[in-house]
Amino acid sequence: MTDEREQKPTFNPALWRMGAAVTSNYARPEPWWARPMNSQSVRTELARQIIAQCRIARFVETGAFLGTTTEFFAKFGAPVVTAEVDPNNASHARQRLRQWKNVDLRVSDSVAVLRSLAAEPIDRSVPTFFYLDAHWNDYLPLREEAEIAFGHFARAVVMIDDFEVPDDPGYSFDDYGPGKRLDLQYLLSARTPPLSIYFPSTPSHQESGARRGSVVATANADIATVLDRISLLRRWQA
Repeated sequence: MTDEREQKPTFNPALWRMGAAVTSNYARPEPWWARPMNSQSVRTELARQIIAQCRIARFVETGAFLGTTTEFFAKFGAPVVTAEVDPNNASHARQRLRQWKNVDLRVSDSVAVLRSLAAEPIDRSVPTFFYLDAHWNDYLPLREEAEIAFGHFARAVVMIDDFEVPDDPGYSFDDYGPGKRLDLQYLLSARTPPLSIYFPSTPSHQESGARRGSVVATANADIATVLDRISLLRRWQA
Protein backbone atom coordinates (compact mmCIF):
# COMPACT_ATOMS: atom_id res chain seq x y z
CA MET A 1 0.00 0.00 0.00
CA THR A 2 1.40 3.40 -0.98
CA ASP A 3 1.78 5.84 1.91
CA GLU A 4 0.21 9.23 1.19
CA ARG A 5 3.22 10.82 2.89
CA GLU A 6 5.52 9.63 0.13
CA GLN A 7 3.67 11.80 -2.41
CA LYS A 8 5.32 15.09 -1.52
CA PRO A 9 4.32 17.96 -3.83
CA THR A 10 6.91 20.56 -4.79
CA PHE A 11 6.05 24.25 -4.89
CA ASN A 12 7.15 27.58 -3.46
CA PRO A 13 8.56 26.99 0.07
CA ALA A 14 7.10 30.35 1.10
CA LEU A 15 3.78 28.52 1.37
CA TRP A 16 5.12 26.73 4.44
CA ARG A 17 5.03 30.03 6.30
CA MET A 18 1.37 30.63 5.53
CA GLY A 19 -1.64 29.41 7.43
CA ALA A 20 -3.29 26.17 6.38
CA ALA A 21 -6.22 27.84 4.61
CA VAL A 22 -3.90 30.05 2.54
CA THR A 23 -1.65 27.13 1.68
CA SER A 24 -4.59 25.10 0.39
CA ASN A 25 -5.64 27.96 -1.89
CA TYR A 26 -2.27 28.10 -3.63
CA ALA A 27 -1.26 24.45 -3.84
CA ARG A 28 -2.99 22.14 -6.28
CA PRO A 29 -3.45 19.32 -5.73
CA GLU A 30 -3.81 20.16 -2.05
CA PRO A 31 -1.07 18.36 -0.08
CA TRP A 32 -2.12 16.09 2.78
CA TRP A 33 -0.51 18.47 5.30
CA ALA A 34 -2.32 21.59 4.05
CA ARG A 35 -4.95 21.24 6.77
CA PRO A 36 -4.77 19.79 10.29
CA MET A 37 -4.62 16.06 10.88
CA ASN A 38 -3.87 14.98 7.31
CA SER A 39 -6.69 17.19 5.98
CA GLN A 40 -9.20 14.77 7.54
CA SER A 41 -12.30 16.81 8.35
CA VAL A 42 -14.05 14.21 10.50
CA ARG A 43 -10.98 13.57 12.63
CA THR A 44 -10.46 17.29 13.06
CA GLU A 45 -14.05 17.65 14.27
CA LEU A 46 -13.52 14.68 16.58
CA ALA A 47 -10.50 16.43 18.09
CA ARG A 48 -12.57 19.59 18.61
CA GLN A 49 -15.21 17.63 20.47
CA ILE A 50 -12.66 15.87 22.66
CA ILE A 51 -10.99 19.18 23.47
CA ALA A 52 -14.29 20.84 24.39
CA GLN A 53 -15.94 18.00 26.27
CA CYS A 54 -12.84 16.83 28.14
CA ARG A 55 -11.94 20.46 28.91
CA ILE A 56 -8.40 20.02 27.65
CA ALA A 57 -5.99 22.39 29.39
CA ARG A 58 -2.71 21.35 27.75
CA PHE A 59 -1.60 19.92 24.41
CA VAL A 60 1.42 17.75 23.75
CA GLU A 61 2.26 16.84 20.15
CA THR A 62 5.05 14.64 18.85
CA GLY A 63 6.03 14.99 15.22
CA ALA A 64 5.21 18.62 14.47
CA PHE A 65 6.36 18.25 10.85
CA LEU A 66 5.43 21.63 9.29
CA GLY A 67 3.23 22.78 12.16
CA THR A 68 -0.21 22.58 10.55
CA THR A 69 -1.78 20.48 13.30
CA THR A 70 0.21 22.38 15.92
CA GLU A 71 -1.40 25.59 14.70
CA PHE A 72 -4.83 23.97 15.06
CA PHE A 73 -4.10 23.19 18.71
CA ALA A 74 -2.66 26.65 19.37
CA LYS A 75 -5.94 28.30 18.43
CA PHE A 76 -7.60 26.85 21.55
CA GLY A 77 -5.40 29.06 23.72
CA ALA A 78 -3.98 26.40 26.05
CA PRO A 79 -0.22 25.70 26.29
CA VAL A 80 1.12 23.54 23.45
CA VAL A 81 4.39 21.63 23.60
CA THR A 82 5.41 20.07 20.31
CA ALA A 83 8.47 18.00 19.39
CA GLU A 84 10.12 17.78 15.96
CA VAL A 85 13.36 15.87 15.51
CA ASP A 86 14.15 17.15 12.00
CA PRO A 87 15.73 20.64 12.13
CA ASN A 88 14.58 21.53 8.61
CA ASN A 89 10.95 20.65 9.36
CA ALA A 90 11.21 22.46 12.69
CA SER A 91 12.46 25.59 10.96
CA HIS A 92 9.45 25.65 8.63
CA ALA A 93 7.10 24.91 11.53
CA ARG A 94 8.60 27.71 13.60
CA GLN A 95 7.88 30.20 10.81
CA ARG A 96 4.27 29.05 10.60
CA LEU A 97 3.85 29.22 14.38
CA ARG A 98 5.66 32.47 15.06
CA GLN A 99 2.47 34.33 16.03
CA TRP A 100 1.41 31.73 18.62
CA LYS A 101 3.00 32.61 21.96
CA ASN A 102 1.44 29.58 23.65
CA VAL A 103 3.48 27.15 21.50
CA ASP A 104 6.74 25.67 22.77
CA LEU A 105 8.43 23.95 19.81
CA ARG A 106 11.33 21.73 20.88
CA VAL A 107 13.77 20.40 18.30
CA SER A 108 14.55 17.03 19.79
CA ASP A 109 13.67 13.37 19.96
CA SER A 110 10.06 13.02 21.07
CA VAL A 111 10.80 10.61 23.92
CA ALA A 112 13.42 12.99 25.30
CA VAL A 113 10.93 15.85 25.13
CA LEU A 114 8.23 13.86 26.93
CA ARG A 115 10.64 12.71 29.62
CA SER A 116 11.70 16.29 30.17
CA LEU A 117 8.10 17.47 30.31
CA ALA A 118 7.23 14.78 32.84
CA ALA A 119 9.96 16.13 35.13
CA GLU A 120 9.09 19.82 34.80
CA PRO A 121 7.14 21.74 37.48
CA ILE A 122 3.81 21.82 35.64
CA ASP A 123 0.39 20.62 36.71
CA ARG A 124 0.19 17.14 35.23
CA SER A 125 -3.24 16.51 36.74
CA VAL A 126 -5.08 18.71 34.21
CA PRO A 127 -6.75 17.11 31.17
CA THR A 128 -3.96 16.81 28.60
CA PHE A 129 -4.40 15.95 24.94
CA PHE A 130 -1.51 13.99 23.42
CA TYR A 131 -1.29 13.81 19.64
CA LEU A 132 1.35 11.21 18.81
CA ASP A 133 2.67 11.44 15.25
CA ALA A 134 6.47 11.12 15.52
CA HIS A 135 6.72 7.64 13.95
CA TRP A 136 8.48 7.52 10.59
CA ASN A 137 10.10 4.54 8.85
CA ASP A 138 12.53 2.83 11.26
CA TYR A 139 12.01 5.46 13.97
CA LEU A 140 9.14 4.22 16.12
CA PRO A 141 9.02 5.81 19.60
CA LEU A 142 5.29 5.25 20.07
CA ARG A 143 5.52 2.62 22.83
CA GLU A 144 7.77 4.82 24.97
CA GLU A 145 5.62 7.89 24.25
CA ALA A 146 2.48 6.08 25.43
CA GLU A 147 4.19 4.86 28.59
CA ILE A 148 5.24 8.39 29.53
CA ALA A 149 1.88 9.94 28.70
CA PHE A 150 -0.19 7.45 30.67
CA GLY A 151 2.38 7.00 33.41
CA HIS A 152 2.88 10.68 34.28
CA PHE A 153 -0.29 12.53 33.23
CA ALA A 154 -3.28 11.48 35.31
CA ARG A 155 -5.92 12.73 32.87
CA ALA A 156 -4.26 12.05 29.55
CA VAL A 157 -6.25 11.62 26.35
CA VAL A 158 -4.03 10.11 23.66
CA MET A 159 -4.77 10.22 19.93
CA ILE A 160 -2.36 8.27 17.71
CA ASP A 161 -2.09 9.01 14.00
CA ASP A 162 -1.41 6.39 11.30
CA PHE A 163 -2.95 3.62 13.42
CA GLU A 164 -4.79 0.55 12.17
CA VAL A 165 -8.57 0.58 12.52
CA PRO A 166 -9.04 -3.20 12.87
CA ASP A 167 -12.38 -3.54 11.10
CA ASP A 168 -12.03 -0.81 8.46
CA PRO A 169 -9.20 -1.43 5.96
CA GLY A 170 -10.11 1.78 4.14
CA TYR A 171 -8.12 3.63 6.79
CA SER A 172 -4.42 3.35 5.96
CA PHE A 173 -1.77 2.99 8.66
CA ASP A 174 1.95 2.51 9.21
CA ASP A 175 3.42 -0.99 9.01
CA TYR A 176 7.21 -1.20 9.10
CA GLY A 177 7.46 -4.95 9.58
CA PRO A 178 7.44 -7.36 12.54
CA GLY A 179 7.06 -5.52 15.83
CA LYS A 180 6.66 -2.19 14.02
CA ARG A 181 3.06 -2.33 12.93
CA LEU A 182 0.91 0.41 14.44
CA ASP A 183 -1.94 -1.70 15.72
CA LEU A 184 -3.60 -2.78 18.95
CA GLN A 185 -1.05 -5.49 19.62
CA TYR A 186 1.73 -2.91 19.52
CA LEU A 187 -0.11 -0.42 21.74
CA LEU A 188 -1.12 -3.03 24.30
CA SER A 189 2.48 -4.22 24.58
CA ALA A 190 3.35 -0.89 26.19
CA ARG A 191 3.62 -0.80 29.98
CA THR A 192 0.55 1.31 30.67
CA PRO A 193 -2.38 1.13 33.08
CA PRO A 194 -5.49 -0.56 31.68
CA LEU A 195 -6.77 1.50 28.77
CA SER A 196 -10.17 2.43 27.42
CA ILE A 197 -9.69 2.34 23.65
CA TYR A 198 -11.76 4.03 20.94
CA PHE A 199 -11.81 4.04 17.15
CA PRO A 200 -13.57 6.37 14.70
CA SER A 201 -17.26 5.63 14.32
CA THR A 202 -17.16 7.23 10.87
CA PRO A 203 -16.50 4.73 8.05
CA SER A 204 -13.35 5.47 6.07
CA HIS A 205 -15.28 6.20 2.87
CA GLN A 206 -16.96 9.12 4.65
CA GLU A 207 -13.66 10.66 5.76
CA SER A 208 -11.73 13.21 3.71
CA GLY A 209 -8.05 13.94 3.13
CA ALA A 210 -5.47 11.20 3.53
CA ARG A 211 -7.86 8.82 5.35
CA ARG A 212 -5.23 7.68 7.81
CA GLY A 213 -6.38 5.55 10.72
CA SER A 214 -6.29 6.66 14.33
CA VAL A 215 -6.99 5.46 17.84
CA VAL A 216 -7.96 7.34 20.99
CA ALA A 217 -7.14 5.97 24.43
CA THR A 218 -7.27 6.97 28.08
CA ALA A 219 -6.47 5.34 31.39
CA ASN A 220 -8.72 7.71 33.33
CA ALA A 221 -12.24 6.50 34.15
CA ASP A 222 -13.76 9.99 34.24
CA ILE A 223 -12.26 10.85 30.86
CA ALA A 224 -13.54 7.55 29.47
CA THR A 225 -17.06 8.45 30.60
CA VAL A 226 -16.83 11.64 28.56
CA LEU A 227 -15.42 9.86 25.51
CA ASP A 228 -18.27 7.35 25.68
CA ARG A 229 -20.66 10.22 24.95
CA ILE A 230 -18.89 11.40 21.80
CA SER A 231 -20.74 10.01 18.79
CA LEU A 232 -17.71 10.20 16.50
CA LEU A 233 -16.03 7.56 18.69
CA ARG A 234 -16.87 3.95 19.41
CA ARG A 235 -15.39 2.05 22.32
CA TRP A 236 -13.42 -1.00 21.22
CA GLN A 237 -14.47 -4.29 22.78
CA ALA A 238 -11.84 -6.97 22.27
